[in-house]
Amino acid sequence: MADMDILKQLFDKKIIRILDIFLSDKSRQFYLREISREASVSPATTYRILKRLKDAEIIKEIKVSKFKVYQIQENEKTKNLSRVIKSEVSPIDFFVSEVKNIKSIDSVILHGKKTSKGASLLLIGRDDSSGKIDEISKEIEKKHNFKIDFLIISDFQFRQMTRLGVYSGDKKVLWEKE
Repeated sequence: MADMDILKQLFDKKIIRILDIFLSDKSRQFYLREISREASVSPATTYRILKRLKDAEIIKEIKVSKFKVYQIQENEKTKNLSRVIKSEVSPIDFFVSEVKNIKSIDSVILHGKKTSKGASLLLIGRDDSSGKIDEISKEIEKKHNFKIDFLIISDFQFRQMTRLGVYSGDKKVLWEKE
């Protein structure tokens, strides 16, 4: 979060908005006017920003017939930019921030390793809010293309299953009620 605040102070907000468009769908190619409209930046300013980003090897310009489209380049610069800009709220952090407001949930545990495509979470508490939690999970999958599989169990069940070796392996407590 601090990295994003520093970026916003150092860089024009228009540049950040344009970069965010490219980083939201790395495989997509955009026309100049499309970028301008989505970022709410004038076409002339968008063109100047695109030229700067192209010179910095952050985006590439692709000529299709007499038209030009722009796409983010896959390199270390863009990976680092993505981490900084998109790290404002990670999908798991968003999930935890939403779930911790549900009174029937006492803790959230990452079970196994998080991948770029998803994570498995154990929610310790009462299973009377699974519909709401499922909505949160679906929203994250739609917005971030990140699948969160979750299971709600009681504290007693979790302790018993851990003793039986059902929940062995990597576990990381992401949040717990005080």
